[in-house]
Amino acid sequence: MISPIKTHRNAQCPCGSGKKYKACCAGIASANPADSKIDIEAVHCLANNAIARADFLEAEHCFRKLAEAKPKDAYFQASLGQALCWLRRKKEGVSHLMQAAKLLERQANKSRDPKFLVDLSAQLMHWGEVGMGEKLARLAVAMAPNSPSVLNNLVLCLTRVNRNADALPLSQKVCRLIPEHPGCNIVLAMLEAQLVNTEQALTRLNSVIEQDLDPEQTARAWLEKAVILDKSAAYDDAYFAMIKAGEMHAALSPYTPAQRELIFDTLERNRAGFDRNLLNQWPVQNLTDDELPVPVFLLGFLRSGTTLTEQVLGTHPQIIATDESSIIHEVTVELEKMSQISGDHAKALSALKVSQIKPLRQFYWRRMREEYGEEVMSRQLVDKNALNTIELGVISVIFPEAKIIFALRDPRDVCLSCFMQSFSPSPATANMTSLPNIARQYSEVMGYWLALRDRMQPKFLELRYEDTVSNFEVTFRQVFAFIGVDWHESVSKFHERAKGRYISTPSFAAVSKPVYNSAIQRWLNYEPHFEAIQPQL
Repeated sequence: MISPIKTHRNAQCPCGSGKKYKACCAGIASANPADSKIDIEAVHCLANNAIARADFLEAEHCFRKLAEAKPKDAYFQASLGQALCWLRRKKEGVSHLMQAAKLLERQANKSRDPKFLVDLSAQLMHWGEVGMGEKLARLAVAMAPNSPSVLNNLVLCLTRVNRNADALPLSQKVCRLIPEHPGCNIVLAMLEAQLVNTEQALTRLNSVIEQDLDPEQTARAWLEKAVILDKSAAYDDAYFAMIKAGEMHAALSPYTPAQRELIFDTLERNRAGFDRNLLNQWPVQNLTDDELPVPVFLLGFLRSGTTLTEQVLGTHPQIIATDESSIIHEVTVELEKMSQISGDHAKALSALKVSQIKPLRQFYWRRMREEYGEEVMSRQLVDKNALNTIELGVISVIFPEAKIIFALRDPRDVCLSCFMQSFSPSPATANMTSLPNIARQYSEVMGYWLALRDRMQPKFLELRYEDTVSNFEVTFRQVFAFIGVDWHESVSKFHERAKGRYISTPSFAAVSKPVYNSAIQRWLNYEPHFEAIQPQL
């Protein structure tokens, strides 16, 4: 039964309906759970109120009742799916989002709400349901062919799966409708640089920079300008544009200088805390009698080739490879709750007994099943997230039987590539706004890896990006042998699979192409700027 909201019956209902509570949500709060009929409006009010206070479990309960009462209501199905995704039950949540999408497809001739189609399309794209996301985007365009936001949603759908030729005319129409919009002009400039000519693209970006209507978009325009200039071999101008973008991103960062130091404090604390004794405190046989599968973790520094590796491995029929899984972070949250120790994961693990480690292992696999389905228990899981490198000690203690693939690449190319990317703000990416700061973070992360790799119990394989490019099959045969699966010819065509797949990292365009060597030794074009940081790297 849904928990009643503690609101006086004559007070205004907290759901925002404008009615008194006794005439609105109170009705369902006191309803008999055995009743087969429900008050749709009242339950909907309860659901909206639950979302407003971030009580997603109650939101799920409400929307499940609504979806059962009105199974052909796409809005209720989608809302239930969204609530489940908020509860991190991705597999189940996406299935309801897909049900909603199929209902909308069948009801397209009755629908008059392109915004709902756009919102659901964006959700499906986010969760990797590319085909249905595009279908809904096109249905919305059919309803509102001259709406810039509706058209732009379809543009974003197409560009995220590298269908740029299809996106170009739509993007041009958007910019004719809203010629001053900086974000839409940046997208069109990126398409023009690839499909029309670079001068036209640069002129468009310069206009965005000169108008400076939105500082975040101006910074993005500088960065896209740098990418185009780099490809045009105008390296001095490209580096100047990188500097400008970095300065603006640093000024816009929500993180204070003290907060930007937190990652270095964490790495230093982990490096000291995860000593040989802790890393070997529980032998493999003491933890693996739970008969859980053996996970493979794909780690490394940002822009070191982890996405390329994940795409290749994920093409193998016996492997499930995740795209930026956050479940190890969730494990650390559980660890802090269990130990009552925050911010020091080595100390937290030291305080536990072996009987307390096993529930953390079970939590990890339960969450994996919720995110990726039961097949993660029968196929080989490769858990990829470069930022999980910071939690190498946690992974090693909780999963001593695990295998670790560690991506390596020339550190100068890594730092340059990071400098040319715009990352979503987070404590782990807050320092990616200048070459010296990137080099410092690279040095600290790699120092942490070097300190732990020979102390820890998990077996590891270092995979060099340059080897994957120069000798693809030989290199990946070694990787598959390390994992314990046979070579499969389909992996050579990994880029064909990536073309129609949503990939959350900045590498989404690169991995939709066959392997290429143009990204090797790019740093030489900027060699003078590496003199100061060369000793650190």
